[in-house]
Amino acid sequence: MNNKLAVFVGIVLGFVFSFFVFGIAFKVAAPTMFFKEITSTYSFDKTVELIETRIKKQDGWHVTTTIDQQKEVLDDGGEDVGKVKIIKFCNGKLSGEMLMADDSKFMAAKMPLSISVYEKSDGRVVIGLMNGYVMARLFSGTREGKIMEEVVKDIEEILGFMHFRFTIF
Repeated sequence: MNNKLAVFVGIVLGFVFSFFVFGIAFKVAAPTMFFKEITSTYSFDKTVELIETRIKKQDGWHVTTTIDQQKEVLDDGGEDVGKVKIIKFCNGKLSGEMLMADDSKFMAAKMPLSISVYEKSDGRVVIGLMNGYVMARLFSGTREGKIMEEVVKDIEEILGFMHFRFTIF
């Protein structure tokens, strides 16, 4: 009887410990898993211009707006955050496919898509975006996942001038 209790306690402690370790690993990996940062070799303005131009050249895609977030923050009483622009862009065909079914209308919360360009305090120009690969994997095997895979391919092509490819980390 004592041996069975020891095995049971060992299993429970192993489960609790692995749950704790998984939680720490997820917390450490989440920022790089869900968001990507790419250092640009171009100036801030040139990077914004290249991304906007490449979006417009990508079949079906267009820039809906480019937000000067630095100006928005300053205009609304915030402190100067430095150069930050958010490029909003959309593909009407893919958006229409995504929003066609009531079950996937919740995806509108992430539309249009965004790519940010910002200058860090050390002067580096950085491109920031959500990791589309991880999002597509989360919806793998669904209609939404297939659409996201198309979006991922297009974004990789748009950011091809940076030799960018989505990865899990």
